[in-house]
Amino acid sequence: MIARNTYVWCLVFILCALSPLRVSANTSFTDVHDRYWAKDAIQWAADVGITSGYPNGTFKPEQPITEAQLVTMLVRFDLNSPNSFPVKKGEYKMMGNYRYLAKHHLPLRGLNSGSARNSAVQRAHAAKVFAAYHGKDLYAQEAVYYLYTHDLANGLTGKNDYQDFAPNRSLTRAEAVHIMHQMSKNIGRHIQGLSSSATGKDHAQYAKPPKFVEEDEIEFERPVQPSLPEIKPEQKVEIDIEKPTLTANGIDETFITFTFRDCNGELIPYEQELEFEVTSREGARIEVNPPIPELVNPNTPPINKPDPKPENEPKPEPGLPKEPEDDPDREFAESIASLESASSVAAAAMTWNQYVLSDGPEVTVKVIAPRTPTEKVDTITITLVSRVGNCSLPTATANITYVPRAEIQLDITDGVNSNKGTTFVTATLARPGGAVITDFNGYLKVDSLYSLPFDSSFVRFHNGQATTSFITPTALVKNEIIATAIANSSVTDSAVQSILEKRFSAPVSYAPPLTTDRTCTNQKPEIGFLIDSSGSMIRNDPQRYRVTKTKEFIETLQADINIATHFTTSGMFLKKGTPTPVMDSLKGVKQSGGTSIANGLKMAFSKFSTSQPKTLILLTDGKSSKAPILTEVKKAKELGIKIYTIGLGKNLDTELLETIARDTRGKYFHIKENIELSLVYQSILQEINCGIPVETCSLSASIFESPSVRLVNGDIRMNTELLTACGPIDKVIVRFSSKDGNVDYELTHRRQGIYMLNKKRYEIQDFLLNPNATFIAYDSSGKEIGQQKVQVEQ
Repeated sequence: MIARNTYVWCLVFILCALSPLRVSANTSFTDVHDRYWAKDAIQWAADVGITSGYPNGTFKPEQPITEAQLVTMLVRFDLNSPNSFPVKKGEYKMMGNYRYLAKHHLPLRGLNSGSARNSAVQRAHAAKVFAAYHGKDLYAQEAVYYLYTHDLANGLTGKNDYQDFAPNRSLTRAEAVHIMHQMSKNIGRHIQGLSSSATGKDHAQYAKPPKFVEEDEIEFERPVQPSLPEIKPEQKVEIDIEKPTLTANGIDETFITFTFRDCNGELIPYEQELEFEVTSREGARIEVNPPIPELVNPNTPPINKPDPKPENEPKPEPGLPKEPEDDPDREFAESIASLESASSVAAAAMTWNQYVLSDGPEVTVKVIAPRTPTEKVDTITITLVSRVGNCSLPTATANITYVPRAEIQLDITDGVNSNKGTTFVTATLARPGGAVITDFNGYLKVDSLYSLPFDSSFVRFHNGQATTSFITPTALVKNEIIATAIANSSVTDSAVQSILEKRFSAPVSYAPPLTTDRTCTNQKPEIGFLIDSSGSMIRNDPQRYRVTKTKEFIETLQADINIATHFTTSGMFLKKGTPTPVMDSLKGVKQSGGTSIANGLKMAFSKFSTSQPKTLILLTDGKSSKAPILTEVKKAKELGIKIYTIGLGKNLDTELLETIARDTRGKYFHIKENIELSLVYQSILQEINCGIPVETCSLSASIFESPSVRLVNGDIRMNTELLTACGPIDKVIVRFSSKDGNVDYELTHRRQGIYMLNKKRYEIQDFLLNPNATFIAYDSSGKEIGQQKVQVEQ
C-alpha cells in the first residue's frame, strides 16, 4: 500500500512538472478580471510603461479613450522618444506631446482645440492615426483594412468588413492598448509618421476587396483638422482661417491670415514688408491683391464669378477605357461629365501660385474654392522669398476642405438706371460642384431675418433660376436673406431632394447715404484723409467701403480744399484740390504691404498749407510703432491739425489711436465692421458743419457680440457678449414673441460684458413657434441702446 501511494505521488509530481506553469491571471488593475478579453494587452501596457491607470487602481477598460489620452500612450509607445515632452509656461499639459506627434504629421485634431483633446476618438479616425504612426497616409476605410491585413485588429463579428469595425463607435481604452500590443508584436514600436499633412495619398496601396463596403453605403471622409491648421513646433506661425470648409462651386471663398514671428519669438514689425509665395495644391484661385473695381456700390456685396473654363482641356486618348474611381464609396450619386473634366484639368495642372507682401508679421490671402464633384482637402502653402536678416522664417501651411454640395446660390445686386433704388435677388439651384439644375418644377420661398419688403416672396423657378426684388434700404441695416426651394411635384433627383425644404442664406448690409445740414454755417476746414492701404485691408474691408464712403464724404461736405493720402510702410500722396479730382484719385488706395502710421501722418501733414482750420481723418485697421507716431502728433499740435481717428476691426492699438485724437482735440471711433464707417463719417460731418456730433450707435446691433439662443435637450440657453461703445449698459433682455404677446427674460451679467441665462424649454414652449428671438440692451435711464434679432438654434 505504501509503495502504491509513493508511485501515485511520483506520477502526480512528474505530470505537474511537465504541465505549463499557470500563474495568477489577475492584472495590476482592480477592474480587469482574469477572463477579460484584453487582459494580456492591458497588463503588457502597464509593464512597459504605456499606462499606469487611474489613482484608484482601475484602468476603466470600457471607457472611451480621449485624444489626449491616446496621444500620451502613443508617445510612451514610441521607442524613439522619452515618456513625455516638456510644455511652455501656461500651456496645456499635453502640448509637448502634441507637438512631437504633429512633427510626424499624425492626423490629430486637438493640436489647437481643447474640446478635441478631451473628446472621445472614433474608431475609424483612430485607424487613420495608427496607420499614420507606421507611415501610411490612408483614408478611414483603407486604414481599417490596413489594421485587418496586419493583424492589428478584428471586426466585432469576424466578418472583417468596414461596418464590422464599427467605424463610428468610440474607441475604448482597452481597444487602444490591444492595437498597440499587436503593433509591437507585428510591426514594431518606432514611429515612422508621414512626410506631410495627412490627405490619404497612400490609399491606392491598400485596395479594398469586393464587398468590403456595402454598395449603398456612402462615407464622406472627415477633413483632417480643417479648422486647425498644422503648426510645427519649430514654426513660429499663427494661422487664422475664416472658413475652413468651402462649398466646391467656384464661388465660395475664405480668408486666411498667417502671423509670423522672428527667430527670437517676436512679432515682425508692422512697418516691415516681406515677400512670400503662396500656392494651392488643388489649384484653387488665390487673391492677394484683388483687382480694384472702377465703380463699387457700398450697398452691394461683391459677387464672385466662377472659375474660367480652362482653354486647353486634356482629352482622353481614343480607345482607352475610363479608369474606375479610386473611392466609389465616397462619391456623390450624381456623375457630372463637365465637372469630372474640369477636375481632371485641375489635377493635371500646376499648383496656383501668387506673390504677396506681408503687413508686418501678417500675410492675408483670399482662397476661392474650385468647382469639383468630389471632396478634396487643399493645402495652402506660404513660403518666404527673402530672409529676415539672419533669420529664415519657416514655410507655413493651412488646410482647406472643398465639399461638393447641392445648394441654392443667392446672387444679390442693386439695380441701375431705371431700376436704381431696387435690389434684385436671384436664386440658382445647383448640383454638387456648381452645375445648374434646370428641370426643377417648383418655386422659391424667400424671407429675411429683418422683414425686407420683397416684391414677391414666392417665385417660380424657370431653368433653375428664380428672381425677386425689394426696395433698397436707406438706413444702416445688417440683414440675412433666407431662401427655400418648394417642389410642385414628386422629386426623384437626389440632388434636388437634398435641397428641398432646406434653408439657404446670404448676409446683406446697407449703409445709409451721408447727409449734411445746409442750415449750419460753420467754416469748412481744409480737410485731409489718411487711409490705410496695408495688406490686412483685403480681409477687413473687402468691399473697399473706405474708398466709396470717403468719396461720398468729400462730395457731401464740398470743402474747397481736400487732401487725399494713404499709407503702407510709407506715406503716399494722391491729390489735393476741389472735390471731383480728389475723389477720382482715391482709386489709388490699395491693400498690400505693411503699416507705418507715422510715415502716413508725415505725408499728410506736409500737404496742409492754408491758415484756415485743418482737419485730418485717419482710418486704419492695424498697429504701428508708438514713438514715431507721438513725434508726429506733436507736429500736428504745432500746426493746429485736429485728427479724428477711426479703428476698424480687432487688431488695434486702441490706446494709441485715442491718444492721437485726444492730444489733437479730435475724437476716436471704433467700428467692428467696415459697413459701420457710414455712421462715423455722418457723425464727423455733422460736427464739422454744425459743431454738434450725432450719436454713432444708430446701428444698435453693433453692440452685440455673438448673441445666440440655443435649444439643448430640455434647456434654452441664451448668451451674448456686449461692447460698450454706446455707453454703460444696465440690463439685457431676450424677447420671445407669439400671437398672444411677448415674454421677456433678463440675462445675468456674469463677467466682463458676458450676459447669460438658462431656462427650461417648457416654460416658454408656446413662444417657440416663432423661430426668432430678440436681444435688447438698455442704459441706466431705461433707454434702449441696442437690439438684435437671432434665429433660435435647434
